[in-house]
This record gives sequence, C-alpha cells and structure tokens, in this order.
Amino acid sequence: MSLQAVNRQRVYFLDNLKAFIILLMVVFHVAMGYTTWDLKWWTVNDIQTHGFFDLFILETDVYIMPIMFLVAGYFAPMVLVKKGATGFWQDKLKRIIVPWVGGVLFIAPLVAYSTFYSRMDTPPNYLSFYRDGFWGPYYQQAQYWFLGLLALFFLVLTIAYQINPAYFKKSLQMSTPPLWFFPAFTLLTAASFFIINLFFWNDAWVNVKYLFMIQPVRLVLHLCYFGLGVYAWKHSWFTAGGYTPRLLTWGLAALIMLFVFLAYRVTFTLIPNVPVLAKVGHAFTHAAFSLTATFALIALFQRFFDSNAYLWRRLAANSYTIFFIHQCVIIPIGCTVQKMAINIWVKYIGVSLVTVILCFLLAEYVITPVLSLGKRNQHKNTQIHA
Repeated sequence: MSLQAVNRQRVYFLDNLKAFIILLMVVFHVAMGYTTWDLKWWTVNDIQTHGFFDLFILETDVYIMPIMFLVAGYFAPMVLVKKGATGFWQDKLKRIIVPWVGGVLFIAPLVAYSTFYSRMDTPPNYLSFYRDGFWGPYYQQAQYWFLGLLALFFLVLTIAYQINPAYFKKSLQMSTPPLWFFPAFTLLTAASFFIINLFFWNDAWVNVKYLFMIQPVRLVLHLCYFGLGVYAWKHSWFTAGGYTPRLLTWGLAALIMLFVFLAYRVTFTLIPNVPVLAKVGHAFTHAAFSLTATFALIALFQRFFDSNAYLWRRLAANSYTIFFIHQCVIIPIGCTVQKMAINIWVKYIGVSLVTVILCFLLAEYVITPVLSLGKRNQHKNTQIHA
C-alpha cells in the first residue's frame, strides 16, 4: 500500500487519544494543587492535600507528553508531504508559532502572577511584576513550552525532509517492528534520561534565552517519541494491515511497570542527593513505564475508541483550544475554592468537572465561532480585493 493511500485513512482513535490526553492534562493540573509537597511555584495550593495526588502526579507526568509528541510526529509528515515545506510552515505559523508567542507574552505572565495572588492578601502590582518579576526570576511559559519545543521538532523534521525527500515520499510495504525494536527504544530513552540526569535534577526546568523552556532530562526522550511517531507513520503502523499493538500484552506490561515505577520513584528518588545507581534504576523504570503506558493507551483507544461519533469529534476538534485556555479556567476556580473546608474528593472532582465543562463550552461556543467568523471575514476581504 502506498503512503498516499495510507494517509487517506483517517486515524480517528489517535485524534480521540490526543483529546483524552489533553483532558487528562487538565485534571493533572488541577491535582497539582492538592499534593502534599507544598509546591511554592505552583499557581494555587489548596488548604487540603492528600498523598493520592502525589502518586497521581508522579505516574501521569511520565506518559502525557510522550504521547503528545508521538501523535504530533505521526501526523506532521502527512501535512509536510502534502503541502511541501512552505505550505507546512504557513500552517504552523498560524497554528503553533503565533499562539506560542501570544501565550508566552500575555497568558503565561498571569499564570506566574497567580502564585502571588493566591497566597498574599496584598499581591504585588501586576505591571511591576510583569516588568521585573516575570522577565526575571519568575519567567515561565506555562503549558505553552510544548508549542515552542514542538516548533523546534518540526524544524528538525523539515530539515530531514529537505535533505532526503525520497524517504518521506517513497512507498514502503507495511512492516511490523522486530523483536529488538522496543527494548532498544527503551534503552535509548533510558540512556538519554540517565546521562542528562547526571548534570540536572530530573524535574528541573531550564530557561533557554527566554525562547524555550525545557526539561533537560526529558528533552532527548521527547525527541525520540516525536521521531517514533514519524517512524510509525512511515511504516503504516495503526492502519489496516499495519502494526497494531496488542491491548492485553501492552496493558499488562503497563500495569506492572506502573507499580514498579511508583515503588522505585517513592523509595529511591524523592530524596536529596540521589545516588548514581538509583538514577540508573530511575531512568530505566521511567523509560519502560513511558513506553508501555503509551502503547497500552494506543491499543486501548484503537480497540474501543476508533470512533467518529459526535462527542469524540467535537472533543478532538476543540482539544487544542482546551489545551490553550485551561489554566485560565483552573486558576480562578482554584482560588475560589482554595480555603473551603469541604471534602477533598468532592472539591477535586467538582473543580475538575467544572473546569473541563467550561473549557469545552468556551472552545465550542465562544472561541471557535469567533475564530471562524474572523476567517470568513478575511476570506471575503481577499475575494473583494481580488
């Protein structure tokens, strides 16, 4: 089967998986406020905490971004081959670059400011904070760091396309990964994690000239998952006749690695001055759990959620907008309930549900119609001037 024929087959379950991961990201960010760790840099820390949220954060943080990068890597070559480098970057300029810059300049400062607003009776003047604090020790990119890193990976992909366009355009027979493929991938990502972890704390963030915010220990791992997505597209994985991960195999492996990873993480890495041998084990358990969880979820969604049903279609269509705005919804709701002494599970589930519903409603009925109206007006103006 040609790659062109494969590309015409819509992979609905990957769209739905991406939508699910973004919703999971929303409840993940809500949960950050309920951990027992007293995260002084987090937006809103609730007066109530529970150790469950520590474990939830530790395990969810492992596979959310690898799945996002893998899905991005899977779909990006389709657009690149179809539109060419110029058309590809015209699309990415509007969809990735401009939102990234806008988010960093106008929304990320509000996210950073909320760490003061939610803790102080008299927070600092916002304009002074924006000038001296945000562009100083409190600089961050909120969730928009993902867009910056994604743009960088798209650049790498484009350079590869320019160097060897035949690789992307030439048809290949569908192939199943050899037995050594996934163990080798695990070792590669574990080795990159371990080597960089020798120089950086495993959860450290680094500001690279105000352009990128990266987690050094995970940078190569994320690039590997983006490349794995490209490789999966090239070899027609997840399509009819292509490689299909088995749910039972990957699901059991992911369940086992979940307990192994959490036990190891809590026992050996939540301490200062982690020994080198403990870092080896952390790197391997992180890499193995990341891979097994990623492919278990891919297998689950391919088996049960390969659907173009209305709700999945609308969630997938609005997932990017939900990703973009969710912190703007979480923070005011979190501040409102922060000091309410009600059952922690009622509070967390309530905040999560309200946030998800509000994000979806805003995306579906406010932001998307406004953007669509702007596009229609721009199209009309273009036709008039033509």
